[in-house]
Amino acid sequence: MALAQLSIMSTQLLDKEAQETADEAGERALMQRVAAGDKRAFESLFSRHGERVFRYAYRLISDATKAEEVTNDVMLEVWKNAAKYEGRSKVSTWLLGITRHLALNAVRRKQLDTIDMDDAPEVAAPEENTSAREQDGETLRAALRAALDRLSPEHRDVVELTFFHECSYQEIAEIVNCPTNTVKTRMFHAKKQLQGFLLEAGLDPSSVEMAS
Repeated sequence: MALAQLSIMSTQLLDKEAQETADEAGERALMQRVAAGDKRAFESLFSRHGERVFRYAYRLISDATKAEEVTNDVMLEVWKNAAKYEGRSKVSTWLLGITRHLALNAVRRKQLDTIDMDDAPEVAAPEENTSAREQDGETLRAALRAALDRLSPEHRDVVELTFFHECSYQEIAEIVNCPTNTVKTRMFHAKKQLQGFLLEAGLDPSSVEMAS
């Protein structure tokens, strides 16, 4: 029985890795088309990543209008410089790096306040089977947002990119332009602080999946 389960898990893992590889190859091919001036490819890229870029920009600055401007600036930057994408990182990682750079420039230029992560607009989630699960999930999310709000900007950034954008430590290092070990250190301290904040809120920190 254990061997059968192991075989199934191995097959699922291989399928997932194959799908991710295929997705990344498709994204790189799309970037090549954008670099060649294909407007339909550019529209497809915007459709895939526009919401993600906006959410990240909005978490970095406190003005929705400015976040929209940053999103447009990011996509314009992509249209003009797609040929500079060398494929050494995921397309999403490259886009988030541009987003962070332009958003922080907007903060410095306009002296905008940084925004708390819990103020970002929510992406509609699939409906849960029961209202109880929805209430439990919302309670946990509210507590997590409150805890995130208490972290330093540097620690919030790595948590944001890890849990909300599913970036690896290496990808985060590329986005925030710091060594991978620095990202790991920030995440270590962020996790410890989050665990303490959740305990203070009367919640079990293990109820929140924390990457190692």
